[in-house]
Amino acid sequence: MRHSPGMAAGRRAFTLIELLVVIAIIALLIGILLPALGKARKLTRQSICSSNLAQLGKAANSYSTEFQDRVFSFTWTQDKGQSRYPDLENQRRTNGTGPSSAQAVDILRRRAAREDIAPIGGWIPNVLYTHLVLQDYLASRLPEKLVVCPEDRNRLLWQEQNGARFDNGDFLPDQPTPGVGNQRWPYSASYQTPAAVYDWYQSRLSIPQAEWTRRVRQATHGTFLVSGDSKFGGLLFGDVAFPSQKMLLADSNARHEGKIALYFGYDDAKQPIAFFDGSVNVWTSRDTNKGWDPHLQRNRTWLRITYLPAQWEPPTRSGEWPDALSGGGDQTTGYYFWTRGGLRGIDVGATEIDTGQPIRWP
Repeated sequence: MRHSPGMAAGRRAFTLIELLVVIAIIALLIGILLPALGKARKLTRQSICSSNLAQLGKAANSYSTEFQDRVFSFTWTQDKGQSRYPDLENQRRTNGTGPSSAQAVDILRRRAAREDIAPIGGWIPNVLYTHLVLQDYLASRLPEKLVVCPEDRNRLLWQEQNGARFDNGDFLPDQPTPGVGNQRWPYSASYQTPAAVYDWYQSRLSIPQAEWTRRVRQATHGTFLVSGDSKFGGLLFGDVAFPSQKMLLADSNARHEGKIALYFGYDDAKQPIAFFDGSVNVWTSRDTNKGWDPHLQRNRTWLRITYLPAQWEPPTRSGEWPDALSGGGDQTTGYYFWTRGGLRGIDVGATEIDTGQPIRWP
């Protein structure tokens, strides 16, 4: 059969081997590009995290300017503060952490429209919820993503539908058990302040031995020891001796490096940290000062914290979530969350200074 002048000659098709080579090349390119894309996404999230910290740092400085140099913290006491809610007003008049707890729930009821949240007893809101003071100052509508690291996926999920899905237990086991007392969790933050921001005695350089017990102290990462006569708040930006080297806010978990997040107390945890001067810089824990044990200041030692993660938190170094009853968990260091000398101390860029507590390295 003859081809007409307008018909093209027969075309050569791909052989099976050529097709396999093309597929292999595409797979190779994907293999090369995917890690780069993953790293780019992590860098983007780290940038967002740093931006969150910077915005909170600016709000903290603005708060200080407006409120006579005060470091933001819960301010209610037995004698000061007032709630429009009678049950919270009754709790405010109690001692210990009662006033702070009443103030925190008052903010949640007003800013999150959650009047169903009942007063919470035996709670230390200063640890995970001091940010509520800033959000109340900024008149924020809660919950707000600003206080959550973009890599903290569990907290971001808890915020959905203003905590309704959390209250329904939709995220179990990756959430605390829903119910009275735990309705606060969708409004918690990734970012925490050091103890010196809310514990008045952390920054007192010379106090009688009997008053040492009034300092807040951490045993495990989720257990804080507070005496009934502890004193909260009342600290000033003027108490900060090294604003560019003293941590103001940081995540308790380093989420931007490696395959899994690391608790800050591990020496190779690396993450952005906000400082009192408003700057945000990335530091590895081993390159920061080790801090102190506030109950053993004259032992010249630092705080050792047992990391026993809950199911919704990053695992231990071994990738496990050990049971506290089994005696598991990793021993970690307090670092910048427990600065020697409190606000008068130094976390980065220089060795620890003697702020009234002797220093000795083993």
